[in-house]
Amino acid sequence: MSTGDTTASASFTIGGPEPLVDDAERRLVGEANPLVYQAVRVSHGTLRSYASRTDYDVESIEDSFAGVEVDRTDTGITVTWRWDHPAAVFMNNGTSDHTIHGDPVLSFIWEDPPASARERWPDEGDGVRVFTDEVSVSGLPQSRFVQAGLEWLRQEVS
Repeated sequence: MSTGDTTASASFTIGGPEPLVDDAERRLVGEANPLVYQAVRVSHGTLRSYASRTDYDVESIEDSFAGVEVDRTDTGITVTWRWDHPAAVFMNNGTSDHTIHGDPVLSFIWEDPPASARERWPDEGDGVRVFTDEVSVSGLPQSRFVQAGLEWLRQEVS
């Protein structure tokens, strides 16, 4: 799995004689309901379950699924899939408590703010439009949605 700044990804490799690799490719990506796409559905289910427990909106992360890449040789196949949303890796791995700094200013809608925030910032939508140079936020718990799909896939092919 990648822990780069912009993607969360999984990769699965199988090697062996060409007939085995042919069968693996067919099962992983070539059938009508290929195993890799079933693994992605497991990942998305895990992500939705995480969202329901934490009250996070994860639809844009699900929508950022970038598809499947297949690298095939005579002796092996590597299948890689990823989510390109910038928050995907943070939702997957979690974060510690941290401060977000504006460049130079942060702006966001604070839904259901306290009265003191309503006095300070203008109403917008269901909250207020905040302008600030930094904000301290609680860390995100890890969802491990990428690993959930990958582990499911490993169980299916073993």
